[in-house]
Amino acid sequence: MGEVYRAHIEGSEKPAALKFLQHVVSEDPANIGRFFREADIVAQLESPHIVRVFGTGHAPDGAPFIAMELLEGEDLAQKLRRKRRLGISATLALVEEVSRALTVAEDAGIVHRDLKPQNLFQVSGPDEQRWKILDFGVSKVMASTGTLTQGAAVGTPSYMSPEQAKGGDVDHRADVFALGVIAYRCLTGRPAFTGPDMVSTLYNVLHVQPTQPGKLARLPSDVERVLALALAKPRDRRLGSASMFAAALHEAVRHRLDERLRRDADALLQAHPWGVDDEDLPRPGRASLPTL
Repeated sequence: MGEVYRAHIEGSEKPAALKFLQHVVSEDPANIGRFFREADIVAQLESPHIVRVFGTGHAPDGAPFIAMELLEGEDLAQKLRRKRRLGISATLALVEEVSRALTVAEDAGIVHRDLKPQNLFQVSGPDEQRWKILDFGVSKVMASTGTLTQGAAVGTPSYMSPEQAKGGDVDHRADVFALGVIAYRCLTGRPAFTGPDMVSTLYNVLHVQPTQPGKLARLPSDVERVLALALAKPRDRRLGSASMFAAALHEAVRHRLDERLRRDADALLQAHPWGVDDEDLPRPGRASLPTL
């Protein structure tokens, strides 16, 4: 809900980005509160994989803004439109870097709740490329119980965890699920959950298993297992943290996945097998027509 402009901060040689709240939503005090809450949340988090916030303020016309570091590069959505999918090594690097940021957030008791390709930005520098998480606008600080009471579904339907889709309590495992959906999209070139409208998409998140990744791309069986554990609909069977997901994927790529995780994934897939690709379903044709 923000518009971003390039700017220079007085007394600094580095350019910055000013994120303004759109006028149409800035008339609602609740939206202004959410906008500045994002800055407060990000300011608590120190990580090379989270966009830095310098401060907040109001323009002369009263428009609220957040001043943050200016990033050069492209977000994951742009990259996937250009390349369709990423290789295993590139996906692993993304998961590992994003997991480091999520670990910092988890340690601060913060759940992002809206991880998606548009919120992951690859900074391109002369010596390195680095992934950063953007937009903590719908993130929340967990209560002392370690969960958030939702009351309403918040996030982007295709990347919501089942507990988010139901408007239930969420914890950091909701971000693990979203990162699993992102990894699935990067590896297969297809969304894990989609539909013609929001209701259909949420239904699929809750009740339908994604197509087996190996039917869409050449992947080691252990990588499929790790994706299954990240995308487990019952969160008590899901990988417990983003760092666990990254570590398991790292081992799976090298064919060294822990036997316990193999057993857990196989048991999960026996109870909740991968879905059937639409292209595998029988289609009516001349041979299937009855003889009159």
